[in-house]
Amino acid sequence: MAEDKNIAYFNKGFSLNLCCKQATYLLLKKEEKPLSFKEEYALKFHMSICKLCRAFKIQSEIMNNAINKNLNQMVLMPQKEKNNLKVLINSNLGNI
Repeated sequence: MAEDKNIAYFNKGFSLNLCCKQATYLLLKKEEKPLSFKEEYALKFHMSICKLCRAFKIQSEIMNNAINKNLNQMVLMPQKEKNNLKVLINSNLGNI
């Protein structure tokens, strides 16, 4: 439903001059699937003039890398260490 709402937002007068809301939407969409030529070009144009969206892109990449790194470490963690973490977390839940 939200995706339909965003698509409709773009279909109304989509131009090369994106607003920041459209640019951030395209940055997030680009992480999941390739953008169309028109979307890619409009995003590159916006990113060339908007320092706030460039900062958002950098911050988003840093967060994604940190999440992926920690997720990979958790998956590769031996079961004994996972169980020790569970015990530690459960024992400290009462202290909150």
